[in-house]
Amino acid sequence: MSSTQNQFGKPSINEEDDDACLYAMLLSSSHIFPMVLNAAIDLNLFEIIARAGPDVYMSPSEIASQLPTQHPDALICSIACCVYFTREDGSVERLYGVSPAGKFYVQNEEGGSMDSISSLACHRATVEVFLNFKAAILGGGNLFEKLHGMSSFQYMKTDPSLNKSFNKAVADLSRIHMKKILEKYEGFEGVSLLVDVAGGTGASLNMVISKYPSIKGINFDLPQMIQHAPSYPGENLYIHSGIEHVGGDMYEGSTCHNWNDEQCIKLLMNCNKALPQNGKVIIMDFIMPEVPEATNAAKYVSMLDNAMFIQPGGKERTEKEFEALCKASGFSGFQVICRAFAVMGVMELYK
Repeated sequence: MSSTQNQFGKPSINEEDDDACLYAMLLSSSHIFPMVLNAAIDLNLFEIIARAGPDVYMSPSEIASQLPTQHPDALICSIACCVYFTREDGSVERLYGVSPAGKFYVQNEEGGSMDSISSLACHRATVEVFLNFKAAILGGGNLFEKLHGMSSFQYMKTDPSLNKSFNKAVADLSRIHMKKILEKYEGFEGVSLLVDVAGGTGASLNMVISKYPSIKGINFDLPQMIQHAPSYPGENLYIHSGIEHVGGDMYEGSTCHNWNDEQCIKLLMNCNKALPQNGKVIIMDFIMPEVPEATNAAKYVSMLDNAMFIQPGGKERTEKEFEALCKASGFSGFQVICRAFAVMGVMELYK
């Protein structure tokens, strides 16, 4: 019988402890991967490999020939597929291709990708907040505001790089979510007027109206968010494709995960007052599982929960918590209609 297994073939205590120790080492070094990923994005690594063609693998030297580097082995990134090729002399060479996850870091037909989200996470102003996570746990409140002396949205007025990075990340992520949502959700059918609260540059609203052209859209967000909203073909800067951009205070209406329960109830009550009798509020937000899960979806929304906690001082919520907000803000009905990627819920609130 193996010294590392008992009579039932299970790993020994020593083997389990070794594995736990290795996992702890991995967790303690987990900050390295986002930095490597961000460097790969800045170097346009995914685009270089993708341009070689589908199912094509490139050697480090081939990749390096298109970069200002003398260290091709430094290009290794675990989000790229790696295969091993054995030469005639018996030596082994690594070849790299774009993995299924890596394809989301290649520019899509709309000109967006996941790379903007990584760039935002690695922005200096964001990193400084995460380095002080303990302060948020001990003191609560909006940690970004405590460190920088203003909210993240006010800070963007003074830092064009953060404003650009944030708007690009929100627009790219919104396109990914909305594409999946429009495959499932039919609740926009028959809607005549649609207001996208905290709609950023209007990317999501434009996708909705492209499918439902009879809808008149109003994209509401802070002035610095809409000032760089793209001009769509055939229309002027402020009104295009049935969309009107309106600048205002996001606290008069905003995404739920930015705020605590008390603030959310105030926001939803404002929405309720503005609705016609037959109107509805559509919330598209992440839904936390009622009990912890080991799925990628649950892990992702859990990480976002931490991000919301330390920056705007908000949180992600479970379905039951969303329903409680609905009732507290005076709505008569609540329903989760569908979900995208298992965690992005589309919820309807009825007046």
